[in-house]
Amino acid sequence: MPEFVARILSIEPVTPDVKAYRVQKPAGYTFLAGQATEVAVNKPGWTTEKRPFTFTSRGTDAWLEFTIKAYRDHNGVTKLLDTLGVGEELLLHDVWGTLTYRGPGLFLAGGAGITPFLSILRDLWARGAIATNRLVFANKTPDDIIRGAELKTLLGSEFVSVVGDKRIDATLVTGELKRHPEFIYLCGPDPMMEAVSAIVQEAGFGTRLVVED
Repeated sequence: MPEFVARILSIEPVTPDVKAYRVQKPAGYTFLAGQATEVAVNKPGWTTEKRPFTFTSRGTDAWLEFTIKAYRDHNGVTKLLDTLGVGEELLLHDVWGTLTYRGPGLFLAGGAGITPFLSILRDLWARGAIATNRLVFANKTPDDIIRGAELKTLLGSEFVSVVGDKRIDATLVTGELKRHPEFIYLCGPDPMMEAVSAIVQEAGFGTRLVVED
């Protein structure tokens, strides 16, 4: 499996526990919006500790960006990433993933599950093709909303924020499906994925559902 060394160009805090890392884009490295790769930190003892992260940059950008939540109570890769500075290095691998844009639709995201959609929606906006897409994004608190202001700019009234005790539940999903979206894109925590997938299947929209394989 090919391995690419990529230097960190900038680090931007996005929420209290999420940062955006811009890194060098290796020559010839390409991906589709919504895809991912495995990332490791180029430090002794960590080079084989690979974790999957989705690109949040566009494929046409001159850099790569990853928007990553740090789990600071666990001594793992995201905690280590949280301590890195500009100039340190990541190890990147092959591109993979099928959660790519098929056509206009409804995007349902929970927490860090917004990351593949950031790449897709940024790409659509840049190409003038974001119209007729809609995003419903669930988070625990307003402070947890990743790129909320940007998403509002990209989507306007088609950005729906669900916060706190509210959930992406059967009532909400069923109401959204009444719009007859061409595709339903889904990414979030496993319990949300399972519950929403079942709702979509039950409503007869299963063939329109797009999730990561």
